[in-house]
Amino acid sequence: MKSKLLNAVKASWPYLLTLIIGLYLAEILAGSVMALSRYKLTFADHMPTILKQLALHPWHYYNLYLGQKNPVLIIVSVAVIPYTIYFSLKRKSKHKAWKTADTETHGSATWGDLKELSDHYFSINTKDLKTAFNNSIATEILEALTQQEVQSKTDK
Repeated sequence: MKSKLLNAVKASWPYLLTLIIGLYLAEILAGSVMALSRYKLTFADHMPTILKQLALHPWHYYNLYLGQKNPVLIIVSVAVIPYTIYFSLKRKSKHKAWKTADTETHGSATWGDLKELSDHYFSINTKDLKTAFNNSIATEILEALTQQEVQSKTDK
């Protein structure tokens, strides 16, 4: 039971993290819009202090804006949830589509076994090998090589 729970947590942590970060950014966006509507022209003077408070106390401001039924926070928070669901479904479908996802290989390369290698690369018989070799070398070169071989034997 404990291992199943641990596996579930391991599988879902990227999505939970995405959701938490999205809601955190929604809270900062809502606070920034609220500050902009309040301070208008002096917005730049107050923005560092406001962002600091929003970043340091996200839970407090999220609950505050949610209690006030802030439309920016609600709209962005609702948009974060389908985005997280889309992100998780897309990631799972991509993972299943990758042939090498769990094979510890890079790309589509695989190791061949001995039979596959010998069938593909060493399937030529000796007669074909001799014919291919003779066709690939010019007859003048062969005659010169055989003459040199004969001379070296007679010199010894």
